[in-house]
Order: sequence, then C-alpha cells, then structure tokens
Amino acid sequence: MAQLDWLAPAKGAVNADAAYRKLGNADVVVGFKWGKTIRKVTFEAFEIGAIEPIGEDDLRDCELVIEMTPADWRQYLKRRGRGAGPSLLSLDLDKEIVRGRNPLLRLKFLRYHMSIQMLIDKGAELAA
Repeated sequence: MAQLDWLAPAKGAVNADAAYRKLGNADVVVGFKWGKTIRKVTFEAFEIGAIEPIGEDDLRDCELVIEMTPADWRQYLKRRGRGAGPSLLSLDLDKEIVRGRNPLLRLKFLRYHMSIQMLIDKGAELAA
C-alpha cells in the first residue's frame, strides 16, 4: 500500500479486535508523517475514530507526531510485518521519531504507545 493508505484498513481491523479494547481507553490525537504525506488519527476511548489528511501546519493540532522518512517507514512496516522490528517505544529511544508539543503531551506516548503500536502492526500485516 502506498504511503499511509494502510491506516484506514488497519483502523477497521483494530476496531474489530477485542484485544484492542483490553489495552484500555486511549484519548490522543496522533499525526503520522511519511515524507510529505501526513494523516491525523484520533484515538477515542476504546476505538480509533477519524483518520484525515492534513497539512504541515495542521500538525500543531496533534498531541503527538510520529515522523519517519518514507524509506524508514517502509522498512519499519516490513520488519513489523515479519515480527522482527522493534516496538515504537524502542525505536523512539534510538531514533527519536515521536515528538509532542510539550513535555506533558509527550508523556501521552508512554501511556498510549501500545494502542498506537497495535494500529501500526495491523497496518504492517495488511501491507505485507
């Protein structure tokens, strides 16, 4: 799948998965940036809500932004799809791919990283 097109089908798969609800509620707005392609994903309670394309200036409305180059995104999804890639948490410790508008919002990543990871992992499965 091209760039961030995997987010919509991954959203459907995650929302249908009872294991996602067992992770607890997640209330966070995350910007996914793949080169110049940007999507805003709204995590609402026990489901993933809206996914919408946004511009660079609209990233200010996101509490968290996950940003990688297109090559890094492709490699990460490929490795996660095979079950061999690091978690977002580990990757962020190594490459600092996640940013927040302020330190308090940045802490939301530590709180909700498993919910975000599940979305990415479903996308990696679908993209494989």
